[in-house]
Amino acid sequence: MTLEHDDELHTTPTLPAEQESLHEQEAQIRQERETLRDIISGRVREHIYKKQPRFVLRQYLNTVHFADIADAMEDELTPTEALVCLDAIAPTLAANILTSLEPETQRRFILAIPSTKLHRIIRAMPADDAVDLLQELTLEEAGRVLGELPQDADTQSLHELLKQSPDTAVGIMSTHYVSLAENATVGDALLLLQNADEHDFVYYLYLTDEDHVLRGVLSIKSLLLAYKTPERLLKDLALVDDVKHVHEAFDQELVANIFRKYYNLLAMPVVDDDDHLLGIITLDDIIDVIDEESQEDLYRTSGIRIDEEVDEQDLLKGKPIYAFRARIPWLSVTLVGQLCVASIIGYFHNTVSASVAAVSFLPLLCGLAGNVGTQSDTISVRGIALELIDAKNIRQQAVREIRVALMIGGLFALVLGGASFLMYGHVFLSLILMGYVLLSNCISALMGVLIPYVIKFGFKQDPAGVGGPFITTIMDLSMYTSFLLLLTWLGNKII
Repeated sequence: MTLEHDDELHTTPTLPAEQESLHEQEAQIRQERETLRDIISGRVREHIYKKQPRFVLRQYLNTVHFADIADAMEDELTPTEALVCLDAIAPTLAANILTSLEPETQRRFILAIPSTKLHRIIRAMPADDAVDLLQELTLEEAGRVLGELPQDADTQSLHELLKQSPDTAVGIMSTHYVSLAENATVGDALLLLQNADEHDFVYYLYLTDEDHVLRGVLSIKSLLLAYKTPERLLKDLALVDDVKHVHEAFDQELVANIFRKYYNLLAMPVVDDDDHLLGIITLDDIIDVIDEESQEDLYRTSGIRIDEEVDEQDLLKGKPIYAFRARIPWLSVTLVGQLCVASIIGYFHNTVSASVAAVSFLPLLCGLAGNVGTQSDTISVRGIALELIDAKNIRQQAVREIRVALMIGGLFALVLGGASFLMYGHVFLSLILMGYVLLSNCISALMGVLIPYVIKFGFKQDPAGVGGPFITTIMDLSMYTSFLLLLTWLGNKII
């Protein structure tokens, strides 16, 4: 099964003039968005302070895209003014707006919207979006909201989805899909589509047997091309031998990697241990996952912890205590490591005072080794995330990184050796520094490969952001200790 594309994307090199034009276009788009936010907020305030009928504001907001209204609610309107907007518009538009807001803003509005209005908004959402919204609440708050909803099949579905882990396939899937019996005909499918719910994802039809076991998948294009033969069986048109799917327990990052591999799919079914069809994961859900995972990896690489208690909005706009809690753990590791380094320097104070010129290069050696290791760690973490590095090729990856480290170290060794000779005219010192650069770069690069691998496959943890601080600290301790020991042993043979 393939996703049909009518157009192909072609990329061309961006010339300086074209790049300048792009910057101008971006600036113009930003200006237009700011102007639109001002217009929306002005109309809302005019409605409030002139006490206009509610339908006047509703008619105006119906002409504006929901994403623009969400922008205005985030950046321009006060919470009270934003609630006036949500109260004036239809539940479907309000649902789209709420799903476009930042999580903390969503939570604030969910708790502030009157229960009767909130129920209609939740009803207007796809089940997966409603669950995402409710997961921003505490268990007590979510239970209270659900308890006030009419207890029917839709509410029961929300209860079941809320029980699932939000970071797994079943936690991000949607139950709005179209399925038919494997013996259904083209005519049956066309009739079903005519009566499909507005939230149903109708790009694919999924075929199941009497036990709701996934048997095949059919694209809408294939169905429409066969409309002249309504008696034809769907299983004759469908892909039945190799239906791409994911298991309900798969981590969302693994699901994203599967989508990357089968990039032409708009959705993928979710099944349980017995291959029963549970739901589907759509491409827009995966884009959200990729964005979330990329944000987490970016912050973790810098030693900033993102979790359920502290998210990106807390870091960017929240109280300083949130940023403190996110940044302090790995900074503490660095502090402890550097205190150990300081004690090592203190222990070798006689050597340090006798070999000031040689010791002055130690921060440079440690900095180079630490950066090489951090780069190798970043590459390895990314390779593991994309499933390009595993037990079968870890040795190959380690050898490759060592080769790269030798190339980098060789270049820096020549530069450092030459610079130290020009500064002090001491050949022996230059040779020692060159050897240390080569050796430390190789060891650091090897650690950058092995530490993420051990964390991921040995301890079954996410290696993002863990290796860098460890590599830097370990290399600092080992470099200072070994270098000062060497200088102590050499005595007056080196300056």
